Amino acid sequence: MIEIRTFTENDTNEIIQLVLHCQNDGTRPMVTVEDQPELLHIKETYLDGGGNFWVAVKQDRVVGSIGLMDCGGGLGLLKKFFVYEEYRGEPVHLGRRLYDVLVEFARQRHIKSLLLDTPKNTGRAHRFYEKAGFQKIGEDQLPLVYDHPYEDSDFYILDL
Repeated sequence: MIEIRTFTENDTNEIIQLVLHCQNDGTRPMVTVEDQPELLHIKETYLDGGGNFWVAVKQDRVVGSIGLMDCGGGLGLLKKFFVYEEYRGEPVHLGRRLYDVLVEFARQRHIKSLLLDTPKNTGRAHRFYEKAGFQKIGEDQLPLVYDHPYEDSDFYILDL
């Protein structure tokens, strides 16, 4: 059984392991914790600002994550959406389950639009977001400026 729950400080090391494992899979430039310091400050970055950060846990092991930053003005930033390979797609659909939790929370918080970035070469992620209704936009169309770990990113927006 996989439980989806809000992050606790005790999850930090496993979240970092998950994120770096998925990011550094050989398909894109290597990134480190130093490139994304919010991983060391999840509570302050996500929860304290009105957003949330969820983990999917199986047998006391973090196997998935997704975060939402509340940027104000009805805009939310979807971040750190990662799932270990064996939990993607059929039959678990863990990514979809995590995403649905985030969307429900965003709607309850009156967030009107979700924004995200993803490396250009992550076709599976692009298909997921497009199937969920996200529209690809140019960096010059972003409604806010924010840090992201890859220079070669695509950007997506979804009106809720």
